[in-house]
Formats: sequence, C-alpha cells, structure tokens
Amino acid sequence: MVSLEHVIHLPLTEAEILDSIQKAIENTNISELDNLRFRHPNIRFDCMLRGYLGEFAIQKWLKENGIEIEKTNLILEDDRVDIDFVYKGKNLELKTSLVPDADKTIENAILNRDIKLIKREESIENLRGDVHLQVFFNQKRKAKDDWLKTLNVDFSSRDPKIIYQALSARRYKEDMLFVGWIEKKALADRINSLSPKDRTWTFQKAKREFWACKIKDCHQPSDLIGYLKSI
Repeated sequence: MVSLEHVIHLPLTEAEILDSIQKAIENTNISELDNLRFRHPNIRFDCMLRGYLGEFAIQKWLKENGIEIEKTNLILEDDRVDIDFVYKGKNLELKTSLVPDADKTIENAILNRDIKLIKREESIENLRGDVHLQVFFNQKRKAKDDWLKTLNVDFSSRDPKIIYQALSARRYKEDMLFVGWIEKKALADRINSLSPKDRTWTFQKAKREFWACKIKDCHQPSDLIGYLKSI
C-alpha cells in the first residue's frame, strides 16, 4: 500500500531543467507545434518537457541507489509522453502526470487515481512493459493548462533559457514526486481477480480505456530498488 509518507521527492537543478528543455527542443518540430492533435503548442511542449524531466530524475535516483539503466527511449503517443527504461532485459515504463484539479493535493491523487496504463491489448498478460512507475508533478492539471494557454512563448528562438523563463520552469526544481510502481505479474494477478466490468475504466470524451491500477494499491517507491537488484 502507498500513502503520502512513502512518496519520494525528486529535486532538480536549474541546469538539469535547462538540459531537459534542450532535449525537448531538439526532438520537437517547433514549426508544427500548433498542429499537433488539437493540443495548444505551450501545453504540448510542457508535456514533452515533463517527460524528459521525469526520465532524468528517475534515472538519477536509480543511479544514486546503485541501479544503472542500460537504455532509455522516448516514445511520443497521440497525447502523451512515455519514457521507457531498460534494465537487465526488463522494460520499465514511466508515467508523468499533473494533479487532477478535483483532487487538489498529491495525497488525494494517490488515494483516487490510477497509474495510467492504456489498454491496447485484449489480455493483461500481453501488456507491454514489465514495470510501471508513476510520477506526479505537484501542479494542478487544468489550472496549469489554462495558464499555459495565456503565455506568449517564443519557441522559434530555440533558446532553453528563454523558454525556461517563459514557462516558469523553475517550479520543476521541487515539484516532482515518485508516488508508486507495479510489476506486470502483480498487476495481472490483480486484474484477473476482478470481474470483467471492473478491469478497465475510462472518462468522459475519452477515446481510450485504461487498465484498473490504483496508485494506493501499488508498491512503495523505495521498494523498487530491492526489486531491481533482485532481478
């Protein structure tokens, strides 16, 4: 079980955030930001940036605890960023989220929300990824998106410092929290114990289903180190 006391804070320096902004710039066609799946360009870029920040922070934390990731990949999907790590042949997927406005706090998000596991397969046994990690940024989702839409960001400058200032990215120095994780076997056992109607969920206007995976019922963040070292 996971609660607020188990959360691990993942601080970043300004230099680390600037490096992540540079990676986002290098992997974004700036001229097409306005045309990406109805996402406002500021929101789209900030979402990509959070993916890179999460990748960097988790990899740094793992290294500090004796785990050297072998490979990382950035996978862009229709409306999200998935960061994959490979360790001893295991695929680790990282989910990065903002706090739903209705929850207001990280504590409520842990109690109420799921790790966002998109259902792309008929059977949970065919789920891609062996381990799934959830990170929250302590910022409210809708409020952040509404604020981002008001900004005039000069992405064409391709200058990380200009974008850092425009997006007030300094907030990311202290806002990232690793809240929980689950491995595929435990998830499959849990899903298969549920009635078919309870195995997935969706939300209004969503075009996807998600596997049921409550964060509060997942493993504590610190337990990930022992699990990986046991592989």
